[in-house]
Amino acid sequence: MAAARHRGAPERDARELAGTPTTDPYRGSLADPYNVTIPTPAPAARTDTVAADEYHARSRQHQQGAPGPATMAGIIAIALGVTLGLLAMVLLAILGLQDDYGAPDRSFYRGTDSGYVVMALVNFGLALASSLGGLALLTGRLGGRIAMTAAGTGILVLSGFWWLRGDVSAGVPIVIGLLALIMLALSYQRSVTRWLGVLPASQPE
Repeated sequence: MAAARHRGAPERDARELAGTPTTDPYRGSLADPYNVTIPTPAPAARTDTVAADEYHARSRQHQQGAPGPATMAGIIAIALGVTLGLLAMVLLAILGLQDDYGAPDRSFYRGTDSGYVVMALVNFGLALASSLGGLALLTGRLGGRIAMTAAGTGILVLSGFWWLRGDVSAGVPIVIGLLALIMLALSYQRSVTRWLGVLPASQPE
């Protein structure tokens, strides 16, 4: 009986040793400062990909050259600028000739002469805005279309003024006003807007 108990003791000790969990030899030791897990960067958002695609698309469109409506609008804007500049010079020339070869006393016409000087300066300003806007539009700049819009609106108002005034032939302000309308219509075509990079804001899905 004692021998059987003596033989069962090692088996019991072996079972208890097998059931005892193994201790961690590195428990309580300092962590390795060089063994730092570097977080992996998150994948690029889809919006970045879309923005890059839009940028490359705009670059390809500018490399292909200006569309037909943009070219025609720029040419008309430059032509209108030159025409308005010439009209302003004609106004100033008329005033100068009247001052030199007109009546000796022009005090009665002083108000009219001042109005012509103001109109000549307005023509010079519209001519400058139209010409520079046309050149800028031909190079693909949005500021060119903005300048052309301001110049075209001013030309329409000025054409209406001269047509109602009746001092010049009615055909001149009508032709200039029609050219300004055509210029504005061409500069706001869908192809020109896409070429300039004016895109609608992205809507949430």
